[in-house]
Amino acid sequence: MRRSKHGQSAPEDHDSPWKGALEVFFQPFMDFLYPHIAELIDWQQPVEFLDKELQKITRKAKNPRRYADKLVKVQFLNGSEQWILIHIEVQGAPESDFAERMFIYYYRIRDRYQKPVISLAVLTDTQPSFRPSHYNDEIAGCSIRFEFATVKLLDWQDKTDQLLQHDNPFGLLIAAQLTAKLIKDGKNRVDNLIGYYRLAAKKQLPREQVVQLVVFLEWIVALPEDLTPYYNEQLEHLEEDNKMTYISIIERQGIQKGLEQGLEQGIEKGLEKGVEQGIGQGRAATLYKQLQLKFNQQAQEYEQRLFQASDAELDLWTERVLFAETIEAVFAG
Repeated sequence: MRRSKHGQSAPEDHDSPWKGALEVFFQPFMDFLYPHIAELIDWQQPVEFLDKELQKITRKAKNPRRYADKLVKVQFLNGSEQWILIHIEVQGAPESDFAERMFIYYYRIRDRYQKPVISLAVLTDTQPSFRPSHYNDEIAGCSIRFEFATVKLLDWQDKTDQLLQHDNPFGLLIAAQLTAKLIKDGKNRVDNLIGYYRLAAKKQLPREQVVQLVVFLEWIVALPEDLTPYYNEQLEHLEEDNKMTYISIIERQGIQKGLEQGLEQGIEKGLEKGVEQGIGQGRAATLYKQLQLKFNQQAQEYEQRLFQASDAELDLWTERVLFAETIEAVFAG
């Protein structure tokens, strides 16, 4: 959970959690926001995330940290292969060149890979009038018009009940995004976050989705540091009510493993060492999960190095993973 000092919410970086969420919740995402496209997809066929292909065309993009992009290969029910570009604006401020950037990404993919592209834009800002949906260019009688499908999460701000009660778990993610953007009071953020966890427990989601939902919510809803005791107290009540630990699953597994190692040693020093090792393993496991979500199978190459790392190395890599375009950049140096 990201927190800040002095009772203020930490600055949000919504890029990394959005990318991970899109992989784990891709079908719910499409069903919820783009049902007219989702119904064309053959969901019995595998979905492939083309991260390397996308990096080749976005590497030189201006201000890449403002956006969360995914390029996905799917198969339609008619048997045709389709590429879907999902471009999420995460900075929160309208930009005049947004539509042009959508067009640039589109033609770069078409030109480089000779594949049909469905371009989707998700706007997370709080400006009601900012709704780019097309790009026009005309000179000396020559013109082009490029249209793309846009959804504005702000349109859901008065439909919170629908989001939270919807059978589709992606409604919780949208509600969390709106909380991060619209609710500034720290205690209200805590209460909303706990409410999301409670609803997630009731939905009986697959474990992979529960873990990713926790990662997404804890990243996107930043809490003031002085509310940590209140947050932990509410967390304990939630876990007691549901008879299961939903929060920080990976970290707590690591700590528990360390405790067991310490108890087996049977001495106080061994217990202390076990606790320390467990905390380190928990941090490493959390970072490893983030690497898997962002870089897929590439994370396996760094697993051993990750779990043998020092606290200082884990601190450095945890900071780098938020903005790194490649996994090599995370571990550079």
